[in-house]
Amino acid sequence: MDGLSVTAPAHMAELRALFAATEGPMNFIAGGTDMLIAGRLLPAGGLLIDLSRIAGMASISTDGGDIRIGGATTVASIAADRGLAARLHALAEAAAQCGCVQVRNRATIGGNIANAAPAADLVPVLVAAEARLECIGRDGASFELAICDYTPDHGYLIAQVILSTNGLLPNSAFVKLGPRQDLSISRLNIALLAEFRDGHFGAVRIAAGALGPHPLRLPLAEVALAGKDLCSATLRDFLSALTAEVDAAIPGRSSQAYKRRAITGLGLDLVAQALGRSPRERLFEDAAR
Repeated sequence: MDGLSVTAPAHMAELRALFAATEGPMNFIAGGTDMLIAGRLLPAGGLLIDLSRIAGMASISTDGGDIRIGGATTVASIAADRGLAARLHALAEAAAQCGCVQVRNRATIGGNIANAAPAADLVPVLVAAEARLECIGRDGASFELAICDYTPDHGYLIAQVILSTNGLLPNSAFVKLGPRQDLSISRLNIALLAEFRDGHFGAVRIAAGALGPHPLRLPLAEVALAGKDLCSATLRDFLSALTAEVDAAIPGRSSQAYKRRAITGLGLDLVAQALGRSPRERLFEDAAR
């Protein structure tokens, strides 16, 4: 740890000044769950910036047009925010299922993205919602980029997650499969955003995690639902599309057969949750046969 300096700025102006003044390596910490749980070591040198005290970095705004979530906002805060749950239920649900209580109380949305884990629970929802990230570069200036274009190795700081009103759809859901309920790393997770009215799907966006190095959109599954009536035939086509997505994403992997089967059950749960229905209804049971 020789050569490591630690600082905890209190406001964004101080943070931006640090960016502009620092020439060597910069690292960021907010919740620190990777160090507590995964046992990651502190960097050996450079500047470590504690983001937890910066005013505005831990905030949720849902009253205006776009939803804005500060990068240091805890997962627990996201799970508990009623305004967010009303506008994007899937994100609140993903946060509620992320780790255990202790992890949710410390982990942050920025960290969940920057950690870039294939099974990160919040990211599939953000991908399906076509989220944008407000980042701060090494010159201290802000810029935006799509979440799908974010790479953790470029040294950007995620200051804010922006969910545009145009990217939100009225029905949404998130489901996951893990070895156990608490402290569970997802073996598979899926998020859905959809328009649904009078028994008919409109626009549909679906993303899944743990099917590759990063969460990805599932275009075949989206096409299977978009513009279709809700019926057993549509759901069967949807399940076939989901298995095709698995085959395309992880061909030849040892987990392929398992995930082909698992994704069909998750898919029915996903649609049922998004529509406020039970997966035990005959419609869904018929589709599963």
